[in-house]
Amino acid sequence: MTTHQWGYERADCKGDHALNLFLEDLEHLVDHYAGQAGQQLETRLFQAQAAANKLLQAYQKNARNTEAFSGQFIEIKSVVDAQDTLQLVPIFSSGLKQHLVRLLKRSNTTTQH
Repeated sequence: MTTHQWGYERADCKGDHALNLFLEDLEHLVDHYAGQAGQQLETRLFQAQAAANKLLQAYQKNARNTEAFSGQFIEIKSVVDAQDTLQLVPIFSSGLKQHLVRLLKRSNTTTQH
């Protein structure tokens, strides 16, 4: 993968902001493996799943002031969209999904300027 500063490496990786950073990193990860057209789908899925597992472990270890990542998991699935393009989709464990939904609800109530 290209050089990328991962959110778990940042000093501001804490609390709900860690969830935002995690989502950005996960998007980067699935986009990367979905774009590896020269490899078989099974290989890309395996590599993407391994990378997602490592990413989640890094957030479990490094994110501060949050328990959102503890004991959670992600499953990477593949789908083909209406334009016949492969998409890799993360399926979140229920605990992680609850934290993300709470964050989304909170962001929806925040007024924008």
